[in-house]
Amino acid sequence: MAEPFSFYLIAGEMIQNRFTAESNYMTEALLIAEKIKEVRDEMRSTGLWKKEVPAWVKEFEKRMITNREDFSEWLQFVYLPNRVQETESRQPVLEKIYIVPQAVKFFGNDIKKGKLLQLLIELDSLS
Repeated sequence: MAEPFSFYLIAGEMIQNRFTAESNYMTEALLIAEKIKEVRDEMRSTGLWKKEVPAWVKEFEKRMITNREDFSEWLQFVYLPNRVQETESRQPVLEKIYIVPQAVKFFGNDIKKGKLLQLLIELDSLS
């Protein structure tokens, strides 16, 4: 028969582990939310932010992203909102999507987008 004290130690460890996992998740979620805010702010400061949702966004799966403007709109109206939703839903991400390779493809030669690229690298590094 287990000692009552042992039961409390095990229960306490389980609670502590759950609290630690919850705390880690909250910290990561806050870091992701802050990084998304920084990306949005940088998009505004570089003139990439749009006020109106383009019509094609409703069927974005069918859209081929071929230029910087399409990519910026996709980033603003598809990728970032989906990233926020993933974080808020607390569901595990089935497949990690790295945005930086595409961002480099469209912004790579534009020195004014350096800070935006850095922020996207930082966002990619967060789970």
